[in-house]
Amino acid sequence: MVDALRVTATSSRGLTSLRAANRRLIVDRLQRQGEISRAALARHTGLSGTTVSSLIAELEAEGLVAETGADDRGTGRTGRPARLLRFVPPRTLVAGLELGHASIRVAVSDLAGQVKVEQAIDFDVDDAGPGALDRAAELLGDAIDAGGIGWQDIGRLVLGIPGYVDPQSGTVVSGRMRNWAHLVPAEILTAKTGLPTTTENDADLSAVGEQMFGAAKGLQDVVYVKVSSGIGAGLVLGGRLHRAAEGGTGEIGHVQVSESGSICTCGNRGCLETIASVPQAIEVLREVHADALSAADLDRLTRAGDRATVRVLTDMGREIGRAVADLCNLLAPQAVVFGGDIDEALEPLVDAVRRSVERYTQPRTAARVRIVRTSLGHRAGVLGAVATAIDSHPLLVG
Repeated sequence: MVDALRVTATSSRGLTSLRAANRRLIVDRLQRQGEISRAALARHTGLSGTTVSSLIAELEAEGLVAETGADDRGTGRTGRPARLLRFVPPRTLVAGLELGHASIRVAVSDLAGQVKVEQAIDFDVDDAGPGALDRAAELLGDAIDAGGIGWQDIGRLVLGIPGYVDPQSGTVVSGRMRNWAHLVPAEILTAKTGLPTTTENDADLSAVGEQMFGAAKGLQDVVYVKVSSGIGAGLVLGGRLHRAAEGGTGEIGHVQVSESGSICTCGNRGCLETIASVPQAIEVLREVHADALSAADLDRLTRAGDRATVRVLTDMGREIGRAVADLCNLLAPQAVVFGGDIDEALEPLVDAVRRSVERYTQPRTAARVRIVRTSLGHRAGVLGAVATAIDSHPLLVG
């Protein structure tokens, strides 16, 4: 009897999960399409007409779907025209927060991905530790007030940080953020804001942001490479963010490029980021530009056409490009998007990456992959946080 109950419960959970997945498919298609008929939904999602009708009725009852009128677009079919449907963004909103090493950015969006309010401030996140979360909560409150939004309208919050977060416990376990070891940021923010919160890696969220809103919009297989104090990569595969069971994916900065190289923060020797990160570029340039202190200086010097700066960035891009080429041979992504702490300085770096990828990947792979700069700039991470919050919102997952 106990075994029979266990089988029944397992089957029930499986059906519930399947229905939630089917519901998400329909909502996703409605969001992307704008207006669409039930029959077209069935064709695009592969669901039966009965399943589509049942889920549409459920979504209509919740006010998430509405009919917009008859389909008069000349399909060539006889008989009564189909009724078109559209997604109706509910008043429930989501929020995204991204903590950089020296900045905090927040955005509040509806479930259709329309950003209602966005703010950013400079802040020394690394040294502040838990104090940065206090300031992040304050900034979220400021944005909510500026947008005339109520806290009760926000259903979910996603936080991005430049470090590795254990996916089981939510604990910060590695990264360059000083005074952050062993913190559980999601728990702290939930206590401060009352919002259900999850924490993600910033490069992962930037990959989602570019795939949903930016340079890789609509593509299914995307790599985002963040060039910052380290080098990290976010992977969107099959249209979904790739997370390993234990986390820690995309650590491209820790690919070994020299057995006798410098000691890395991870404890190994000769990692890519020991020769190709923003701090390394600045250190090299100080031989000829003693006043070069920041990523903004790299952008300024690149804009001025400084020969030494362009050379350093080109050398960086060549080394990063070899690691990216290996990644392309393994994953064959449609696009590799570059972003991070630099803007103008990305141009010579990405040009060099492109040449390395052409040289070191299979010709068929090299011909298909696009190597591009971010189109979202420093907004990629916070927009990825918003997209991730939408994707996990209870109204959309059932």
